[in-house]
Amino acid sequence: VLLIFCLLFYFNVIYFWPGPEYADVVFLVDSSDHLGIKSFPFVKTFVNKMINSLPIGADKYRVALAQYSDELHSEFQLSTFQSRNPMLNHLKKNFGFIGGSLRIGRALQEAHRTYFSAPTNGRDKKQFPPILVVLASAESEDDVEEASEALRKDGVKIISVGMQKASEENLKSMATSQFHFNLRTVRDLSMFSPNMTQIIKDITKYEEASVDADAQDSLADLVFLVDESLGTSQNLRNLQSFLENITSSMDVKDNCMRLGLMSYSDSAEAFSFLKLSTTQSEFQQQIQKLSLQVGKSSTGAAIEQMRRDSFSESSGSRRAQGVPQIVVLVTHRPSDDKVREAALDLRLEDTTVFAISIQGANNTQLEDIVSYPPGQTISMLESYADLGTYSKNFQKKLRNEIWSQISTHAEQMELDKTGCVDTKEADIYFLIDGSTSIQKKQFEQIKEFMLSTIGMFSIGPDKVRVGVVQYSDKREVEFNIADYSNDIDLSKAVANIKQLEGGTCTGEALDFILPIIKNGSKDRTSGVPCYLIVLTDGKSSDRVLEPAERLRAEQITIYAVGIGDAEKAELQQIAGKEERVNFGQNFDALKSIKNEVVHRICTEKGCEDMKADVMFLVDSSGSIGHENFEKMKTFMKNLLTKIQIGADKTQIGVVQFSDDTKEEFQLNKYFTQKEISDAIDRMSLISRNTMMGHALTSIAQYFTDSMGARSGVKKFLILITDGEAQDAVRNPARVLRDKGVTIFSVGVYGANRPQLEEISGDGTLVFHVENFDDLKTIESKLIFGICARHDCKRIKLLDVVFVLDHSGSISSQQREHMMDLTIHLVKKADVGRDRVQFGALKYSEYPEILFYLNTYPNSSAIVENLRRRRDTGGRTFTARALQHADTLFREERGSRIKQNVKQMLIVITDGQSDDRTLLNDTALKLRNKGITIFAVGIGAANQEELEAMAGNKNNTIHVDNFDKLKDVYMPVQESMCTNAQEVCNLQEADVIFLCDGSDMVSNSEFVTMTTFLSDLIDHFDIQSQRMKIGMAQFGSRYQKIIELKSSLTETQWKTQIQTVSKSSGFPRIDLALRNVINMFNPSAGGRRNAGVPQTLVVITSSDPYYNVADAVKTLKSLGICVLVVGIGDVHKEQLLPITGNSAKIITFKEFNKLENVDVKKRMVREICQSCGKTSKYSLVLFSCNFSFFHFPRVSYGLALAEHIFI
Repeated sequence: VLLIFCLLFYFNVIYFWPGPEYADVVFLVDSSDHLGIKSFPFVKTFVNKMINSLPIGADKYRVALAQYSDELHSEFQLSTFQSRNPMLNHLKKNFGFIGGSLRIGRALQEAHRTYFSAPTNGRDKKQFPPILVVLASAESEDDVEEASEALRKDGVKIISVGMQKASEENLKSMATSQFHFNLRTVRDLSMFSPNMTQIIKDITKYEEASVDADAQDSLADLVFLVDESLGTSQNLRNLQSFLENITSSMDVKDNCMRLGLMSYSDSAEAFSFLKLSTTQSEFQQQIQKLSLQVGKSSTGAAIEQMRRDSFSESSGSRRAQGVPQIVVLVTHRPSDDKVREAALDLRLEDTTVFAISIQGANNTQLEDIVSYPPGQTISMLESYADLGTYSKNFQKKLRNEIWSQISTHAEQMELDKTGCVDTKEADIYFLIDGSTSIQKKQFEQIKEFMLSTIGMFSIGPDKVRVGVVQYSDKREVEFNIADYSNDIDLSKAVANIKQLEGGTCTGEALDFILPIIKNGSKDRTSGVPCYLIVLTDGKSSDRVLEPAERLRAEQITIYAVGIGDAEKAELQQIAGKEERVNFGQNFDALKSIKNEVVHRICTEKGCEDMKADVMFLVDSSGSIGHENFEKMKTFMKNLLTKIQIGADKTQIGVVQFSDDTKEEFQLNKYFTQKEISDAIDRMSLISRNTMMGHALTSIAQYFTDSMGARSGVKKFLILITDGEAQDAVRNPARVLRDKGVTIFSVGVYGANRPQLEEISGDGTLVFHVENFDDLKTIESKLIFGICARHDCKRIKLLDVVFVLDHSGSISSQQREHMMDLTIHLVKKADVGRDRVQFGALKYSEYPEILFYLNTYPNSSAIVENLRRRRDTGGRTFTARALQHADTLFREERGSRIKQNVKQMLIVITDGQSDDRTLLNDTALKLRNKGITIFAVGIGAANQEELEAMAGNKNNTIHVDNFDKLKDVYMPVQESMCTNAQEVCNLQEADVIFLCDGSDMVSNSEFVTMTTFLSDLIDHFDIQSQRMKIGMAQFGSRYQKIIELKSSLTETQWKTQIQTVSKSSGFPRIDLALRNVINMFNPSAGGRRNAGVPQTLVVITSSDPYYNVADAVKTLKSLGICVLVVGIGDVHKEQLLPITGNSAKIITFKEFNKLENVDVKKRMVREICQSCGKTSKYSLVLFSCNFSFFHFPRVSYGLALAEHIFI
């Protein structure tokens, strides 16, 4: 098998573009000790073959050659030889091995200076592009990214070829786009050389898109609706130029961007339907057909006609395939007809509507038309002449929308679902308007708003409870706070609510609900937050201020949601704070408003106990300007108001950057909000260049102990910028992320979104806003993102036993510190008979059981027990305590060890054990039963004993005294999170994992994948055969590994997975999808006929290169839910054909993400929850120029490639 063809990925995603025929090619070859003198002849032969295969001449290819180790050694320049033979003679006589260390970065710098900085002897770079071919045999001893970036900025195209122990990271950092290749051995160079010839020819024609997001192509159905009664021919020309500019960089073709154009005045006329203008030039021709018209503005009628005609399937809409649907309205005058209903019907079909308002348009009408929030979907301009300068920003606005719908949708949904886990206890009341002014379908949207809000929380009598009161001029309790104890019954109750009708007496309703809330709080412990969400569509006929104040006096937090004719001033009287008010023109806005309200509720609890180190890295370059710099400072200060500052809570530091960095203050300088705000006020603009990469490197030191950072505390960086970095950012950002720093990137539209994503490494961590005024719109979302990530997710399924030292060396106050730790851990868990159970014993000379795993069903009872005063005294017999703890891990005492629930023991002690000789054996017996031991030592506790109990150092922690136990909350909690399992409520399921075993995946990456699958099994019950799990893999061929009918034990399943041999060849996902269908059949153990849900999980490191539509259509027809996990150089747009739903696609840049516990738990949730729903999407194959690159097509013979893999 030839690994050189592992990069056949390149062969099938590269596309031809007209371009230059020849180039200037420089070969830079490894001559280091890593390669070795014995391997050098293979390199020499490779270069020889390359010179022989390229057409060389003064007007054809010119070739130069250099070798390198720790220094560059130039063999000959581009202008040295004009023909092939002199080059070959030089190779034969003068080209010898050098030896030395491997410094690729230095070699790239020298090659840049030597070959690409001098005059090109009259050769036009556009006609003869400069190309550098780099051969490397190991990881570089210096940085390669900065030198590579400098070459690429100078227009040099780089092909990187690795062999032996070359670093994949180095190769990718150097290469232009996908032109990086990694071979197993230096011997493979010989067979790779014919393909290398073609690769050089292809990169010669290749034109890389600018990293600027303006050049990014996307996937959407986009229709422009323009008012043609423009008054002057100049206005028409401005409009036409705007449309041309907006669409000029879009990849317009049938399976990528589809464009439509409709104009209107008295009536509407379609110039281009989505399915007709299949090329950019065709659409541009339709733009030129626009002409001046006169007549009324019938916007409402035009919107309705557009909805019926332009967005129908027959006209080319791909709504059914999950493709974003977008409308852009351009108008300068009020509509003469009604617009609300027509626009609502359009938006309810999942169409996003933008409007460009030229002076004279009625913005109140436009708010009725556009999608929520109108502040971000309406663009207001003075005249049509302003369209020219605005077009670039509007391009970014469109691409942001498409990007969020396709690329970050699944991740944002996951964050929304998991971000509220810290809201463990709360009472939430809805006070909903049921007056006559609300139509029936609008009332259904109110109920949907409540249902989706409820779905974000864990419902239960000791968790989140929900009550609903409806009002008009009457009031009715739909259900009380304690009526429903689970989400299923609660959802049914909401669905059964009938509208009251009548007038709108909001004040009386507020007074009515107050005693209801008071009564509901009687069976709650103190400190449980209470929220009231008031939803109305009109002005109240009575006063609301005083009733609302009475509610707030009872510590009830009120959120006011107004729709349509609701009065904003009245909403603020109800809520008491502007930030707790949400307003939308139409009821469909509730879908977005729900997220904003939930984010605020969850942030309040999520940030309450947050302990984090947060650094701001603030762009202070000249492009910012003093006015915007002040807005940026205001943004920072507003964020501070939403988190708790303190030495034991959240610490804040600030650094500015331009050419260099300027420290404002370190993390441990200020500990109050006022001190930090005052320090921010004192900041002044530097006003020079944007050296962001340098700043990212410099900021790393601020996350160290010496600069005030705290060990065991989550670390965040908030980068704020308005421009593109003038230096390399990838490496510095990756170094930060590898050190555990989560990077939020906030950029206004002058910033480069792809670059921001490169810095953050995750699209959900990027916020891209149009201007500095819009920074305020992301404050809550940014804080929600931090609070949702500051510690591990809710501990859901685990059996935990505390073994607590109560010997004489521990005072009553020290005992309280120990109990505080245990209570913190209990409160972080989802306690219940089918969730997390706790048991405990105390010990000194003899152990005493405090409670068994099945003693208490809720956290409040456990906390009450742990808080009881108990005497301490006596010696420390820890081994005896561990031996007795074994009795708590029995079935009759509540242990679920035989149900595959993980078992954990947490021992906390302050001294050496008096029976230490028994400690090793006693602990080992527990661990051999599958019980994980985590040992916490204080003061005189012996580290060797801690490790003897835990079995390894990673499961131990030691502090100097009891006061410092508060510093170990996070690591102990993280250990519980790591051991806890995800709850799967599916009673039965058939699941097949289809894994990429092609040459796109290295052997180590394949092991990571199989380990991931092995770990997932811990979350499912396969012993009972209710959950049946199989596996197959694909390369150039398809291979079944484990069938559903295989009756394997958990151990046998894991063993078979861990010992499977990786396949090879080109990744034929299409072939695999066609074959894997059979694994779900009854004859193979599938239970489709019995109504058991079936799920296919595809794990791939490459996009599909052949049509998968037929195979996926069959999967869909059989009711098989498909999830895709894409890793590495994959693109969600390309994976969309496999799922038809962007929410069912998860992507990661690197395989090591599969080692993350949260990723494993997320996979369980997707299988158990997401795939319980039937997909509403049909499927289609997209083959576009996606993301941030364009490729020239190459016509490699796939038959030859397949032959090589056999």
